[in-house]
Amino acid sequence: MPKTASTYDYIVTGFGCAGMSLLHHLLNSTLSDKKILVIDSSDKVANDRTWCYWAKAPLEIHPKNSPLIFWENIGISMGNQMVKKSLGEMKYFHIKSSDFYGEIMKKINSFSNIHFLQDTVLTLEDNTEGGVTAVTKNNGSFFAQKAFNSIPHSPSRIANKKILKQIFLGWKIKTNRACFEKDTAVMMDFDEKTAAETAFFYILPFSEKEALIEYTVFSTDEVDMASMETQIKKYIQDNLGELNYEITFREEGSIPMTTFDFGKPTSQRVVTLGTLAGCSKPSTGYTFHNIQKHCQNIVNSLENNEDAKALVWKRKSRFNFYDNIILNIAKKWPKSLPVVFVNLFQVNSGPAVLSFLNEETSFLDELNLLIRLKFPIFIKSLIHYERH
Repeated sequence: MPKTASTYDYIVTGFGCAGMSLLHHLLNSTLSDKKILVIDSSDKVANDRTWCYWAKAPLEIHPKNSPLIFWENIGISMGNQMVKKSLGEMKYFHIKSSDFYGEIMKKINSFSNIHFLQDTVLTLEDNTEGGVTAVTKNNGSFFAQKAFNSIPHSPSRIANKKILKQIFLGWKIKTNRACFEKDTAVMMDFDEKTAAETAFFYILPFSEKEALIEYTVFSTDEVDMASMETQIKKYIQDNLGELNYEITFREEGSIPMTTFDFGKPTSQRVVTLGTLAGCSKPSTGYTFHNIQKHCQNIVNSLENNEDAKALVWKRKSRFNFYDNIILNIAKKWPKSLPVVFVNLFQVNSGPAVLSFLNEETSFLDELNLLIRLKFPIFIKSLIHYERH
C-alpha cells in the first residue's frame, strides 16, 4: 500500500484542455474538497493553442479576465464562391489557451487540496487495494480511487489503421494595412489545387489588420510543416497582396478524424478524457464544447455515485453514421468534400448547420437539413460505405 502522503481521491494525468476542464467542473461541485493530484510534463504557461466553439452565450468556463472575442457571421468558400451566413442568436467564440490556462491555474491554486506535479506518467494500472496506481518517471508511484487520463497510451486500437488526420499550421499576423473582414470567421476557404487530399484555410480576423491564418490538410500521412508554411505565405501573397506583416503567434497540431475508439484503458478505474475519449468531432475536429459536456457529465455521475459506464463519453449512433459518410468521402473522393461542406451551408441556415455539427439536433431536424443537399456523392459513399 502506498504511503498516505502519496494517496489521493483522484489523479488527473495530462493537464491540457480536458484535464483543466475536469478540475474546473469538479471545483464547482460538491466534490471540491477531494484530494486531487495533477500530473503533467509541462508547466502550462505557454500560449500554444486556439480553441473555438459556437453557442448563444459564452460557456461558464470561458475565461472571464480577458477580452471576449467572437464573430456573428461565418463564411465558407471554394474558389470565387463565398457562402456567408449569419449565426442569428449564436456566436462563434474564441479562446486563447494562455488565458484559459492562467484562469484555471489561478482557481486551482486557491484550493489547498489540489497538488500539481510536473513529471511524466509511465503507467496507470489497477492495484490490489481496489484503486489505481500512477507510476511516474521521477517521483515514484501514487495511489487514487480513480484516475482521469488524456495522455495517449500505447498500444492504441487505431495504431495499425490508416486513419485520416486533420493536420494544421497557423500564423497570427499583424499587417501594415487593413485587409481583413473583421465581422466574419471563415471556417473553410478550400484550396482547389489539391486533388489527392482535402485542404483549406481557416481565417479568424481579430481586426482589419490582424488575423489568424491557418492551413489545414486532411491526410492519412504525415505532412511536412515547411511545405505548409509555404502554403500560408502563398495564401497571404495571393489574397492580401504585397504587404508587410509580423507573425505574433504560431500553432500546429494533428487531430485524429475517426469514429473508432482508442482502446480500453489499462485500468478499469481510469476514465479517458478529451480526444482520447472521443470528444473530437470525427468529421470536423472540433473538441472544446464536447469536452465541457463530457466533464460536466463525469462530475454529475461522480456526485450521484453512478457506475463506471456513466463516466464514458457517449454519442448517438446516428452521428457516427453521418461522420463516417463524410470520412468515407474525404478518404476516397477528397475532391468532392469541399462541395459537400459548401452545399451544407449554402442551403441551410447558419444556426441549423452549427446545431447539427454540435450534435444538438433531433432526427427530424437532421432530416430537414440533409434532404436539401445534393445526393449523388452521398449515395456513392453509402454504396461503398466503410467505417473510418
